[in-house]
Amino acid sequence: MTAINLAVTFAKEFNNTSLLVDCDLKQQKIHQYLGLPGEKGLADYLIKGTPMDELIIWQGIEKLTLISGGAAVKDSSELLGSPKMKSIIKEMKNRYDNRYIFLDVPPVLNVSDAIAFAPLVDSIILVVQASRTSVNDIKKALALIPEEKFLSFVFNRNRRANKVSVYN
Repeated sequence: MTAINLAVTFAKEFNNTSLLVDCDLKQQKIHQYLGLPGEKGLADYLIKGTPMDELIIWQGIEKLTLISGGAAVKDSSELLGSPKMKSIIKEMKNRYDNRYIFLDVPPVLNVSDAIAFAPLVDSIILVVQASRTSVNDIKKALALIPEEKFLSFVFNRNRRANKVSVYN
């Protein structure tokens, strides 16, 4: 949900297109959250070579596009770290000069997908859930990703919204 909210916010608030890509190949759900069909997804490009144009969903919010859906993939880490993944990210970046790309991956500590993916992205935002994510887990996650790629945290599900917590 955090990736959806960020992509929608950037599409509405800035004069640029946002592309949201569901990179959780084991269980792509972004299209379901948005109530959209998801016949094809990122795995179709990585496994079958389906052109990116056939994967993009125009879902009704101006300046927001989406890639989400398709069959679940068991060995997703290898695909996300593959030369084909590098190729599609390059295609996404070069397609338009003024586009934000949001790549939603599974949690860093749950599977190795995010770690395999880290070398291919410009920046990483970690989502930290209030009252659930421990400081120890945050430290473990930060140790697994390249320090120069870490951009920030998103602190969500905070019941005390008027309080701000900062992790140093």
